Amino acid sequence: MIELLALALMRAQVAASFGVALVLMLRLPARWLFGPRLAYWLWAIAPAAAIASLFPSLSESLEIGATTAPLAPGLALAAVAAWLAGAALFAAFVVRQERAFRRLADRGEAGPAVMGALWPRLVLPTDFADRFSARERELILLHERTHIRRGDPMANLIVAGCRALGWFNPMVHVGAAFLRIDQELACDASVLALRTDIRSDYARALLKVSMVGKSSPLACGWGTHPLILRVGFLGRTEPSRRREIVGFLALTVLALVTVFGVWTLAPRGFDQHAFAPDALYAAGPGRD
Repeated sequence: MIELLALALMRAQVAASFGVALVLMLRLPARWLFGPRLAYWLWAIAPAAAIASLFPSLSESLEIGATTAPLAPGLALAAVAAWLAGAALFAAFVVRQERAFRRLADRGEAGPAVMGALWPRLVLPTDFADRFSARERELILLHERTHIRRGDPMANLIVAGCRALGWFNPMVHVGAAFLRIDQELACDASVLALRTDIRSDYARALLKVSMVGKSSPLACGWGTHPLILRVGFLGRTEPSRRREIVGFLALTVLALVTVFGVWTLAPRGFDQHAFAPDALYAAGPGRD
């Protein structure tokens, strides 16, 4: 029923906002304690919280607490229609940005970047060989291939889908912006874990690139995110294996606690009997 869909939409957005707020509070401590790669995976908590809100909550399972009053059918239909229209418009906006980026890529005016989620490919500008030394070109290609190996293009497509579904929720868009920063830091850390003698050349390559206005919500661009922050992290040492294991366990426990918390704290939904046929046709005057 349309009322149930409207309720599920509201609950999912509230849970997603809670998940984003939690990650925003924890991402910096997690980055310093456990490294950028594990801090990036914190963002899985937000969609996990939204998905958990769609299941029957503890109060619904035990049938305790006051039930939520359903929206009027007309109001629920208008809310769902507005949500779908906004999601379609946002998706069209993303497609338009992606097409514009692809036109730039075809002319050699975009990149270095990775384009495409299902079949990712490298995008290089026409002056790539002239602008960068052989060493820098090697590191840039290594970085972009690391994006592909990590599955970051597909992650960007999922984030774009979440933004379309939550187009009216500012917390979703704020979370997406910070996620892209953490994604680049995590990719940098993955590259440096493979090669330990490249920090100075890597920093010089970063400082040479400026891609402002030449990216898309789906592309993984080499220089589209805060360069000073990224260069500053190049001097840090990787966390020890023991600390990474502790961080992975802590992240797993945090995700489980968040999902359990959403399931426990979510209020009770509609009374199931409110939509029963007998409730829709109450006996009126003159009826048996």
